[in-house]
Amino acid sequence: MKWKQITVLAVLTTSCLLAEAKVKPIVHYNFGKSGNVTYAVAPERLEPVTGKGSLVAVGRPVFYADAPGDKKMKGEGGILFNGDGDGYKQASAVGIPTDNQVLEVWVKPRLNTQLSEKENQQAQVLLSNGTAKEGYVFVHQKGHWYLISGGSGRVEVGEVSHNAWTHLAMVVEDGKGSVWMNGKKTGTFKPTKTLAPHFSIAVSEDGKEAFYGEVYEVRYSTFATGKFDPESDFLLDYKKLKETGKQRLAERRALVQQLEQAGEGKKVVAELPAVCQEKDWLISQIEEPACLYVQQSEDGVTSSFQLNNGLISRTFYVGENIACVGYKNLSNGAEYLRAVKPEARVCIDSVWYEVGGLKGQPELSYLLDSWYTEMEASDLAFTLAKVETGLPLMRYPWTPKYNAVPADWPAKGLRMEMTFVPTESMVDVKDMQVKVNYEIYQGLPVIAKWIEVINEGEKEVLLNDMECEVLAVNQDQVKRLHVESDFSFALVNADLEGSALMHYAGTPKPYHVGGSTTKWTVDKDYNTWASHNQAEDKFLGFPHHNLLLSKLPMGPYTKVDREAPFKSYITFELLQDSDDRERQSLGHRRMYKKLAPQTTESLIAGGITSHDEAKLKGFIDQMAELGLEQLDIMAWPGISHDNPDSTYVQLWRRVATYAKERGIVMGGYELQVASRGRGAEVDCIHPETGKPGSLFGQSVCIASGWKDTYYPKMWEFFDKTGFMTYNMDGPYHGDPCASTVHPHHMRLEDSQWQQWKTQVEVIHELKRRGMYVPIPDWYFLNGQNATGMGYREVSANLTPQQQLLLGRQYIYDGTWHKIPTMGWMTLQLVGFYTNDPRVGLEPLCDNLDRYEAQLMQFLGSGCHLTIRGNRLYDTPETKQIVSRCINWFKEYRDILTSDIIHVSRPTGRDLDCMMHVNPFIRHKGMVVVFNPTDRDITKEMRLPLYYTGLKDKATVTSSDGSRQNFSLNQKGELLLPVSIKAQGISWYLIEE
Repeated sequence: MKWKQITVLAVLTTSCLLAEAKVKPIVHYNFGKSGNVTYAVAPERLEPVTGKGSLVAVGRPVFYADAPGDKKMKGEGGILFNGDGDGYKQASAVGIPTDNQVLEVWVKPRLNTQLSEKENQQAQVLLSNGTAKEGYVFVHQKGHWYLISGGSGRVEVGEVSHNAWTHLAMVVEDGKGSVWMNGKKTGTFKPTKTLAPHFSIAVSEDGKEAFYGEVYEVRYSTFATGKFDPESDFLLDYKKLKETGKQRLAERRALVQQLEQAGEGKKVVAELPAVCQEKDWLISQIEEPACLYVQQSEDGVTSSFQLNNGLISRTFYVGENIACVGYKNLSNGAEYLRAVKPEARVCIDSVWYEVGGLKGQPELSYLLDSWYTEMEASDLAFTLAKVETGLPLMRYPWTPKYNAVPADWPAKGLRMEMTFVPTESMVDVKDMQVKVNYEIYQGLPVIAKWIEVINEGEKEVLLNDMECEVLAVNQDQVKRLHVESDFSFALVNADLEGSALMHYAGTPKPYHVGGSTTKWTVDKDYNTWASHNQAEDKFLGFPHHNLLLSKLPMGPYTKVDREAPFKSYITFELLQDSDDRERQSLGHRRMYKKLAPQTTESLIAGGITSHDEAKLKGFIDQMAELGLEQLDIMAWPGISHDNPDSTYVQLWRRVATYAKERGIVMGGYELQVASRGRGAEVDCIHPETGKPGSLFGQSVCIASGWKDTYYPKMWEFFDKTGFMTYNMDGPYHGDPCASTVHPHHMRLEDSQWQQWKTQVEVIHELKRRGMYVPIPDWYFLNGQNATGMGYREVSANLTPQQQLLLGRQYIYDGTWHKIPTMGWMTLQLVGFYTNDPRVGLEPLCDNLDRYEAQLMQFLGSGCHLTIRGNRLYDTPETKQIVSRCINWFKEYRDILTSDIIHVSRPTGRDLDCMMHVNPFIRHKGMVVVFNPTDRDITKEMRLPLYYTGLKDKATVTSSDGSRQNFSLNQKGELLLPVSIKAQGISWYLIEE
């Protein structure tokens, strides 16, 4: 209800309330006078309390002791219709079509939880006066009330509130029709010219489309032109409306006052800021703090506020409810938002509810400020009650270590929490609250968002589904909005056209693959005039796919009660300011550096497959001499982390202690979840077969009882051995599970959610312990350190020469979306699946050139390198080369682990290079140039130095020790002359 209308109702005088009604009731059926009787069979015939016209029962409707407002307290009741075809009819219509008339009904719809969602969306006829072709019919369908008029078809009356009493009415005056809901006009229609001889309640003319719910009364009245007053003449409790209006105004005033009170990061201003950012955040430090600006209210009942960090802003308007009305990139002034949508949507006990939002935007292709005050709240949407601010939360424990780049954790910024409560019409969720949380960060054009669902009632509810973000985006900005969430693992990042399909025969279900939380879809409400010829859609990139939804591919299907509130995954939204691929990629990588800073941890690892203590200690001695920092016991056999045998545990405790004394952390490989069955009672149940089976043949369900036995043993193993790395292959990768007996999930619908939660809990505990976590999945926003730079296991069997060029292609491709330390690479000194002498580099002293080339390639990329073999050197010459390469890496580790700018993908036909940049340290750039050909090459390389932050000139120090100053061209490019011998490598350090 518009606040102006609320005000009018709030000041209705007593004389208005007592004034004589100007309408003349013709027929009035009131079922509430039957007494306090519950589930008594209703009479075969119903007589009106006013007028004539007996209604004859169809089926067996029953009296039920329920009625609107205080009538229930007087012992009155209504009639319950069970949706099976029971109702009341008569073979004549009521009234004359040309009369001024009011037809109104008090109704309380119910939701049949035994029916499917599709069945519940079928039409239900509430009230017919005539027929749909000749008369008027009130219909309930797909969560909305409609009036069907024989004169103009269907018009929406309003949203259906299940289990809440609702007043519906249609009014015809001077040949013009209007529909009303709870005393508020909601639409217009063209009246019918004739009335068919039919009148019914709860069933259609043919006895179908039956209504499920209660009806208290129906009245048909006439009136003289100009004599009907909607503020006094409906069958409404106007005294209660007046009290409700006063209460809503008071609540809005209190909300506006609360918004303007002091709080963390909050500033009350006369006008919201509209300043563009002049600095480029990718090469300059942005010092503006994250703030919540609140515009001082002029009327005390409306407000505007804005999250702003100098790079992006998100603006909200507070009227009858809250609406996000602006989402702007301050670097280029681009507006991302075209229309108002709810803050979120939640499906509770199979009913969808919106959280916040305003209705009535005239055109969804653009949004005008002047529309704000005309837009209205839904009575079935959770309403904003409070806004609080605080510092960003620590998503998982972490302190800088393992050569990580120094970083604030949690990242500097501001958190805003908005609390939403149900309206009076939302009786089924009257004890629920929904919290919408935002975080915005200093120096980063990113907003994070998540929701919480809180149940303060005694009865548990089921959270079937949710949409944590609903954003109507301007179609030219869709490609400039990078969205991802921390609900992430191997399969949720896959795609129906991706390489994961090699595991499938046929097309997989969405919950198997292609199930990202980010959904770009067509907005069904976006009926814009600014449309295109459909033949152009392909060329334009389907611009109407511009409604962003952030939702799970399935579930969460989670019970929420007083003791167990619900918290969703977190959605991260990065606003890009360009279509340039490198710039967008660099922005994505910077997001990981700030919001997942453990990804900058850097360790050089040695890998070995032996369990022989003497051999292991000899390998550790070589690692310590060369400066390696991590030991990995690799497959096969790896490590059994649930093996409690004291001899086994003591062996690894001695080895880990020996390594720790030499500055080396260690851990070992285990195939933990994916493709490893642990027994029929704990393995995933395939949804299509109902039998144990999964994507990789068989995987354990980590929401089964296995969780209760394996993980405690694993933590005990870590405690007793001192292992500090979690080198697990196949952590939870996304398999659904259709079991209904596993203790930690109910059924298929919650199986991914509960298994993901378990894996996240494990990683968070690893972070609390200070452990390093390289796993072949995608949990970076929950604490993971590294994954494969590129991943094909059989590539380990390629020749060293193949591994050189293919390795650089891996690195080129993998660092578009990863900083170097997020991707691991392995230097194979011995074969992995084979003893073929062409695969490894043994004896090492006979392959020094290739060993050095691979070391320089992988160390020069800054990746997480594991040197895998039985020894790291075999002669003093070999040791000297390995030592020199590792020392070079450590000297320039800060720049070598910095972002890579993609100059060109290696082709094997010409020089290729890796170019690192970092405008925030002394070493601004490092270029490592490779000559994969059999001929010497001298040429001038064109290197884009913009992202080094250097302007006009640069100083270059080459690997031969020479130092030279260069001028940059107008594009910020360095023209670098190089001469590289056949199969050779050179590097060039770039400074001011």
